Amino acid sequence: MLRDNLELNSGLVKFPSKESATAYLEAMLQYYKARQEEYGHQLGEQLRSPQGHTQPKEKQEKEAKKDKGGQQAPRGWTRVGSLPVNSSDPQGALAQVTLRIVDDYKSRVEKVSDALKSFQEVDALSQAGTRSYTLFVYKGVPEGVIVEDMAKREVFAYTGSFRAV
Repeated sequence: MLRDNLELNSGLVKFPSKESATAYLEAMLQYYKARQEEYGHQLGEQLRSPQGHTQPKEKQEKEAKKDKGGQQAPRGWTRVGSLPVNSSDPQGALAQVTLRIVDDYKSRVEKVSDALKSFQEVDALSQAGTRSYTLFVYKGVPEGVIVEDMAKREVFAYTGSFRAV
């Protein structure tokens, strides 16, 4: 269950205490670090293997084609509808996308680390008391915290009198 929440792309995650929210952020940070390291090792293996050896960067840039959006399309990539497909250089394409994944996890590690440091100062914004914390996660990264004082929480109550006729 925790792993599913760590892979949450966007949503709200509610915690009954600061300690549980901090533990979640620390677990998220460790998870992203582990994934970054895992894909980093894969990328290293791909680049060291003889099949993973691609043409020099200068030659790749010369052979790069213009895409419809005006961006350079790396060697071997063609568009099939909205999806880029590479069937001519699968090893190079695999190394390319693995590098993008490593960069994505690196960015997430930095953002979650910053969020964890900032989260330690959240209590300074409100008075002491029992609180719940709702973490706003967007694209896999904490983007905000909603702190709710449990004592101030409104509870719906209905009182009425009835009479039989």
